[in-house]
Amino acid sequence: MAESSPDLAPSLWERVKNGFSYLSRLRRKPLGFAGLIIIVFWILISILAPYITPYGPTDFSTDKFVGPSLKHPFGTDRWGRDVFTRVVVGSRTAFSLALSATFLGLIGGTALGLSSAYFGGWVEELLGRFMDVLMSFPALLIAMFVLGVLGPGTINVIIVIGIAHAPRIGRVARSATLQVKNQEFVEAARVRGESDLYIMGAEILPNILDTLGVEAAIRFAYSIFLSASLGFLGLGVQPPSPDWGLMISESRSYLQVAPWLAIFPALAIASMVLGANFFAEGLEEVTGGER
Repeated sequence: MAESSPDLAPSLWERVKNGFSYLSRLRRKPLGFAGLIIIVFWILISILAPYITPYGPTDFSTDKFVGPSLKHPFGTDRWGRDVFTRVVVGSRTAFSLALSATFLGLIGGTALGLSSAYFGGWVEELLGRFMDVLMSFPALLIAMFVLGVLGPGTINVIIVIGIAHAPRIGRVARSATLQVKNQEFVEAARVRGESDLYIMGAEILPNILDTLGVEAAIRFAYSIFLSASLGFLGLGVQPPSPDWGLMISESRSYLQVAPWLAIFPALAIASMVLGANFFAEGLEEVTGGER
């Protein structure tokens, strides 16, 4: 955590410099750096998706159940669709879902945890019990229940995953805030007559960003896995849009004749989840291991 003067929280520029410093130090952490490379790889794949395959993700052909070849590196499915194209384009869906859900959970969880620790008393008790109730249920169970009511769809998946993440991020934010809220620069802001909102947003929040960044990386990995699980259950992105979990689900009846239909999207999920976890582990080490 960055050092602060008694009366001033770290500036935005100081936080940016710390961020670059962390990335520099991450190069000395093999697993963390490997995770970063994997994430950057999939980011590039998702951005360049339209330019690295000659097929469309929903293009049908007569080449049904064709195994991996030069023409179709990952083979084709029962409709003759190119599996490589669908895996590549599916990375966009995976990233957009995971990033959006993680960001939503980060906003909600930070607000809950920061407010709980800062105000204390009945506010902490109320918000603490609320987070405990949400955390008492498995995230997948909550998601299945809510989506069963609201119906499947991309926006609903983002909302339910974000809700599932919020209490867990909130507990981390609360713990980090408790370590900061009585420091001298926070007390100085109170003496200056700053509002509670200003103190939380401008004095405390910048000092817990390191911890929240590590937690966000971990939640991103869970978002990938959870969105794939919901896709597998038919509650996520709906066909014919390419989604890794949905692709695995659709391949179940053809595992013996066309195992590549499940292998390649499963490898994509595993690589992105492992990459995010490795990156989070490395980031935790270079930021001091405070969570």
